[in-house]
Amino acid sequence: MDNAVINKILLGNDVQAIQIHLTSSGKEYRFIEVSRKKNNLTITDRFVTRDVDALISKISKNKPILISITGNGIITKKTTVDDNYKSKIIFNAAIEDFHWFEYKEKETLYITAARKEVVEKEVQFFEKQGILIVGLSLGVLGVTSLKSLIEESTLHTQNIALFFENEVLINFEKEEYNGQKYTLGEEEIKGTELVCFASVVNYLYPNDAIISDDDIFAKNEEEFKFKKAFNFLGILVLIFFLGSLLLSYFLLGYYQQANHEVQVKLGEQNVAYSKLVSLEKDKENKKEILKESGLNDSNFLTFYLSEITSELPSQISINELIIFPTTTKIKPKQRIHFINDLIEVKGEVASYESFTNWIKSIKKYSWINSLEIIDFKNESGSNLFIIHLKLKFNV
Repeated sequence: MDNAVINKILLGNDVQAIQIHLTSSGKEYRFIEVSRKKNNLTITDRFVTRDVDALISKISKNKPILISITGNGIITKKTTVDDNYKSKIIFNAAIEDFHWFEYKEKETLYITAARKEVVEKEVQFFEKQGILIVGLSLGVLGVTSLKSLIEESTLHTQNIALFFENEVLINFEKEEYNGQKYTLGEEEIKGTELVCFASVVNYLYPNDAIISDDDIFAKNEEEFKFKKAFNFLGILVLIFFLGSLLLSYFLLGYYQQANHEVQVKLGEQNVAYSKLVSLEKDKENKKEILKESGLNDSNFLTFYLSEITSELPSQISINELIIFPTTTKIKPKQRIHFINDLIEVKGEVASYESFTNWIKSIKKYSWINSLEIIDFKNESGSNLFIIHLKLKFNV
């Protein structure tokens, strides 16, 4: 049987989509359930609430569940593709700390970013409820997949309008939703439902122009299909087993052997689950080590980095900047100790005068307790330096 047919059987014809809209006053949850019959999509249920318990009561764990995150903390920008386009959007932040969602339109790139901690907080909440998320979208860029189905040249979502020209996205802007509705075939949906509906369309019919930085939910989708397959096959095996018992007593030995094989497989799954639990505990222990060391807080790290480099003259280049170096070599399964009041800066300078002026400027920072020039030497025509900055923690 074709894999596409098997996937359709396992995933079913109903998909549930949840939009989590982050606002200054809390979260708003929008829920729709879409049924697929051949190539027709129909909304069979819709729901809006700020009560997460009411939302959980609507969710079926036997259907694929998608989430979209919009609102505060979700950054959407229009840019062009170059080597540093991500860095320009999240200046002074680490690229790997964000999830990325991109839509490319000819030479223009529309990009949405959200901190991983924001996304993972929402995902982990659902996982604690025993709900598997099989797909994620950020912001409103996924709505571009609906343009060919809608006549209007402007699509108004909950807080952002998308402007199209000949089905090509040309711009977007923030706005207050004014109650617009759209017709898709025989279905009429509100602008506030476009993000949810688009996430379903993109899940069932993936758009190559939309790119996510990683498929973090592929494992969940496989687990979802595995559970459905396991339940489906379990029921078939039980019916077949009982029917066989009624048909012939002499087949009892055969089915006892089949049952033994199932128990062996279950034992293998339990072993795998135990390993997974062990890995989860190891991950949590490492998180605690980082938490105690203070390295899981990026705010003060980016502050020092920004302060040191903000007035850096063009004649000086920094080759290495170590914030809170370790006291000893890092070894597996051992606590990491840091010199948490020291910053080491290594670099090179065109002239000693430029270096002296720069030293004078950074000495004025209120958070520096002392500055020590460890080394300054000329090597192969370059002036190399090493300085230590001792920090104040009461600033």
